[in-house]
Amino acid sequence: MPSPHSAESRMPRWIAGAAGFALLAGLGRHVLFRALERSAFVTHTDPPAPEATAAELHRTTFTSGDRLLQAAFAEAAQPAGPAVIVFHGDDECLSDWAPVQALLAHAGISTFVFDYSGYGASSGRPTVRNLRQDALTAYGKFLAATPHATRRYVLGHSLGSGVLLDIARQLRPVPDGMVITSGFSSARAAAVQTGRVPAWIAWMLPDPWNNASRVSRLALSLLIVHSRADEVLPLSHAERLAKAATPLREFVVLDGLPHDAATLPEHIESFWKPVIAFLQAGGAAAESP
Repeated sequence: MPSPHSAESRMPRWIAGAAGFALLAGLGRHVLFRALERSAFVTHTDPPAPEATAAELHRTTFTSGDRLLQAAFAEAAQPAGPAVIVFHGDDECLSDWAPVQALLAHAGISTFVFDYSGYGASSGRPTVRNLRQDALTAYGKFLAATPHATRRYVLGHSLGSGVLLDIARQLRPVPDGMVITSGFSSARAAAVQTGRVPAWIAWMLPDPWNNASRVSRLALSLLIVHSRADEVLPLSHAERLAKAATPLREFVVLDGLPHDAATLPEHIESFWKPVIAFLQAGGAAAESP
């Protein structure tokens, strides 16, 4: 006759088996994530800034952990005007943003742009953890560089949208507003969209930059800008962000511009027009171009 305690005696084995499976699954998930993380970031060296804009930029360095990061600050003619820190995209560096900084300075907006670990001439290796530390440290440097600014904003472009939203709720003092340009709804969705991760395995991966979830918990005046013709991150990513955002100040949809339009000389004026209007208006709604 079976012991009345036999079922109970089997329970610890079942629990142990389930725990072991969960441990192995978690370990596999971690290993897979780290392997993908090592190849997820596209970096390149930083050539000299174009001569037309080099004189308007102040190059500087700062430490983030054990890494030395490069930054460029462009101060507008009136330092008391608005200022913005830029969290740039993948496969970009300071030199790519020099024309943008010149454009914004001409519009009366001071800018602070920095290269993450491993990008441009910054040392170290890009990881989610390193970029989080880089972003928080850079925000402090931005504050120090703009002591007279009456309004300060944060802007995340493409990859930078995830880097920025990862730390947004930790920023002190709280910025006066946020801009997301060419952003993604989540790192997992973007990895599938760009073909870096097959859809069937995506569920196994952590989602370190779930932008839609994070934007829903913000209380900042927010502008989202995205091109309908974005060939890397379709408009649906921005639409999910706009739907989740509370509050959303404005959602501007541009036509006919590629994903890299933000830094391409032939497109920067069209791309940045709504952003400039938003920053100049103190975070109020800007008219669509």
